[in-house]
Amino acid sequence: MEEKGFFGSLFDFSFESFVFPKIVRVLYVIVVVLICIGYLGGVIYAFQMGSMQGIGAILLGPIILILYLTMIRASMEIAIVLFRIYENTNVIARK
Repeated sequence: MEEKGFFGSLFDFSFESFVFPKIVRVLYVIVVVLICIGYLGGVIYAFQMGSMQGIGAILLGPIILILYLTMIRASMEIAIVLFRIYENTNVIARK
């Protein structure tokens, strides 16, 4: 089976070619940027509420940020593993 590009996969109504493996890197970068912007916004908001809340946000925020990124990364890796299992199973089935 030939490899389709992004738009070929997007409009493949037989679902033989998948879009997610092609966009996962870009999607992860977007998620990282959005989570970091959310963290900065949370710190700013916390400082507006008071200095102790701001300090708490600076101290606890990175831990929460790392937890979110870990969960998102793990879920994307699981999805990619499932796509690879599908591809390898197809190769075995064709033999």
